[in-house]
Amino acid sequence: MKRRELIRHASMLSMAAALGAGLLPTQTLAQDHSNPARSAGQSATTLEEVVVTAEKRAEGLQNIPIAITAVSGATLQKAGIREVGDLVQLTPSLQFGTRSTNVFIALRGIGQAGQDIGSQSGVTVSLDGVPLLNHFMMNPAFFDVERVEVLRGPQGTIAGRNATGGAINIHSRTPTEDPSGELAVTLGNYDRTSVRGFVNGPLSSTVFGRLAFQTDRADGWLKNAYLGRRNDDTDLTQLRGTLLFKPSDGFSVRALAEYTRDRGDPSFALLLGRAVPTIPTPDELPGYAYPRNDINNLTAYYNEPNRRDVQDFRTSILATWVVSPDLTITSTTGFIHHDIDLQDIDNDGTPAPSSKFDLIGLYAKQMTQEFTATATLSERADLIGGLFYMHGESSEPLYLSTATVKNSLVLLPSEELNSYAAYAQLRYRLTDTLRATVGGRYTSDRKDYDLNAVSSRIVKSAKDTWNAFTPRFVLDYAPSEQALVYASVSRGFKSGGFNTLGDVNQPVNFFDPEYVWNYELGTKATLFDKRLRFGLTAFYADYTNLQASIFRINEATGVRFPKVENSPTAKIKGVEFEFEAAPVRGLRFTGSATRLDATYGKFCNNDPLYATAPTDPGCVGATLSDGKPLPPGAKDLSGNRLTQAPKWQASLSGEYSFPISGDLQVTARADYKWQSRVYFDFYNNPLNAERSYGLLNASVAVATADRDWSLSGWVRNAADKRYVTQSNTRVAANPSRIGSIGTPRMYGVTLSRQF
Repeated sequence: MKRRELIRHASMLSMAAALGAGLLPTQTLAQDHSNPARSAGQSATTLEEVVVTAEKRAEGLQNIPIAITAVSGATLQKAGIREVGDLVQLTPSLQFGTRSTNVFIALRGIGQAGQDIGSQSGVTVSLDGVPLLNHFMMNPAFFDVERVEVLRGPQGTIAGRNATGGAINIHSRTPTEDPSGELAVTLGNYDRTSVRGFVNGPLSSTVFGRLAFQTDRADGWLKNAYLGRRNDDTDLTQLRGTLLFKPSDGFSVRALAEYTRDRGDPSFALLLGRAVPTIPTPDELPGYAYPRNDINNLTAYYNEPNRRDVQDFRTSILATWVVSPDLTITSTTGFIHHDIDLQDIDNDGTPAPSSKFDLIGLYAKQMTQEFTATATLSERADLIGGLFYMHGESSEPLYLSTATVKNSLVLLPSEELNSYAAYAQLRYRLTDTLRATVGGRYTSDRKDYDLNAVSSRIVKSAKDTWNAFTPRFVLDYAPSEQALVYASVSRGFKSGGFNTLGDVNQPVNFFDPEYVWNYELGTKATLFDKRLRFGLTAFYADYTNLQASIFRINEATGVRFPKVENSPTAKIKGVEFEFEAAPVRGLRFTGSATRLDATYGKFCNNDPLYATAPTDPGCVGATLSDGKPLPPGAKDLSGNRLTQAPKWQASLSGEYSFPISGDLQVTARADYKWQSRVYFDFYNNPLNAERSYGLLNASVAVATADRDWSLSGWVRNAADKRYVTQSNTRVAANPSRIGSIGTPRMYGVTLSRQF
């Protein structure tokens, strides 16, 4: 197929996909099926084409000049991928961590700067085309998912605002004309009981519906031996209804409503050890009245229950009008209301009744509207253009009590966002094999910030607007139908903001926008009669004003407070490799490897752990990002590694399906992910880091030949590895490291019935 035919093919696919997938079979879009056993039956000796919608039109994965990983819903189930954080098992250059409800996602070393509502992630997450406002919303559970697309590198032209590191796009299943349904029951360790399912089918000749649900209950795997209760339990309920109205082949409306309630109680701040090698932690001191944490045996001691309640309601409407064979217009409208209540939160990780958070609230409402037009201008050219608007309202009430004073600190920050953007991208075929792409996006973000520090009787407010133009240039060359080589240059932008939970005794503190120029070379190919598919990408990213989270100490009051500041520069370069192979019938391999070199440029900052240290010679006269002089003791951090940026990452998955009788088929699968050392602060404190480790997931499923029944046994973190997902250091007379650890071994069985 020549390039001109590929352009026409992509245009027709984009129209079909834009119709809410109502005109395009789900299997075509993502090699997906409703049941892992069904995909187990795909024992062909060639790899099927994977179609994605990363650039607002449906295209073959191997034909799009972007570093992208697409994972089908069936693969998510078989690999035990239950939420965004689990995608690290299958995706190159992705890192993920949590600390209670705070979410830390990073792609190629770029992710979340701060922990309050004022800072936002450099990796965007979208649900059915609707980008999420705040980072604490960005770890939704997967259920009834069609596919997930992970785009690496700056995606600020089309994929969304603030995407300086990349974007994760989650697509749920759409109603189809064929009546179908599923019911699956899971039993596992920690008394896990889960039920999920869906029903799907026509409601009339023009209306089709789908109702999906999921409940998941499990005891907590971390024992609080001081209180005799457990944390890190599971208590999740989700319900989603989707309607597809398709009165004609040229017009459709898909409406979705989803409700989520999560009452699982994660641990908040586990005491993990020393932050300074020569200074003992509080639990090492003579006369310490309580037992020490035993992380290896998942036992900790602290005096607060750490309760959480999350409620999320979202709706979206996708309307599509095929104006002509060469023009399609879509409208995507989204509304999300996301509330988190954290109550009785332990603040120091010990049983000592020193202080606690009576309440940390994280409340967000957002509304988005996007209009997109995709057009084929000629046999040589096609165009995408769009308008985007987001309105967001966020608040984060914080109530802190000490052992002697109730509500000694009460902060009521809020922020309002109004974001406007216009984008366009033109692709032009210079020859039958060479294509040029030119695109750009103009973004304007306005933020209004208010703080009522009730305990200090201080009221502050501020507002500002940040604008940016983010272009993209690509040349791609297709020497054959099965190969693509491309080179791209793109700019990314993440807007500035306010430190909404900073030192209330200081003036309003803001941070500047983050910018990046990304240079990328890539190649994709399908070889050996479609038995092998691979992608190889080399990239270099040059960041300015990189937003980074630190802790400052007010020299006058001695109060330690978090804030986001800008480092002058950062350089990230690396190589990513992905492959998928089908060497013989029924056998599949996928894998990836990443080599990442992510370092800060000229960057001076103070380490609160070493407040009395002398200033490094290279930092004499250095200033903060706001122009104020650095306090004494500034350290030269030039050349330090970025946080959440391991030098090496690698993954390998294998799946083998074979019949054991005329009526039964077995599918065995294993997924292994390994990474080298990762730092959690830019001081590269070796005690605030996680050494290299690997995680293994595995499953075995038996299914009937018609694939209507399946029984699978599965295990996640099969080696029961202990590892830290995120941590920071607490400055005190006896400083310590506090953070969160990863989920231990989980295993169970799932019985599924399709009808």
